[in-house]
Amino acid sequence: MKRQEIINNLKNGLKTLDIDNGGFVKKFFEWVINPQEIASYPVVVVRDTSDNVESEEVSGSSKHSLKIEIDLLVGNEEATTLYLREKLQDILNVIKDLEEQTLIGDYVSFKSNDIELSYEEYLVGLGKIEIEVTYWTSKWEI
Repeated sequence: MKRQEIINNLKNGLKTLDIDNGGFVKKFFEWVINPQEIASYPVVVVRDTSDNVESEEVSGSSKHSLKIEIDLLVGNEEATTLYLREKLQDILNVIKDLEEQTLIGDYVSFKSNDIELSYEEYLVGLGKIEIEVTYWTSKWEI
C-alpha cells in the first residue's frame, strides 16, 4: 500500500528530529486522539486525513491527492509562537528533503500552517502543518 509507505517514510524522516538524534521531539504518534501528558511534550502527530482519487480510464491508474496533517504539541516554556515557528520550519525542512528524495510521493504541496496557544491546567502550544501528497497507483490500489 503506497499510502502507508508514504506515512511510514514521513514518520521515519521526522524521527531525525528526535531528542536522541539531537532534535527536540520526545515522542511521535500516528493518529493519536487524546493529548499526551505534558511530560511527554514535545510530541509530533501525523494523520493522513483524506485521499482524493481520480482514476484514469485509458491508463488504468489512479492519481491520489493525500492530505496529511502534522501537529507539534509543546508545553510550558516551549509554548511560544517564536518556538513553534522555528520548529515548524524544522519539520518543513525534513518534508522538503523527503520530497527531494521522492520518499513521500511524486509531488508535495505545502497547504497551510497554524499556531494556537491555550491554557487550561498547563500552557500548551500547537503548531500544525497541512501538506498534500500527489502519487500514482494502479486503479484499485491505496
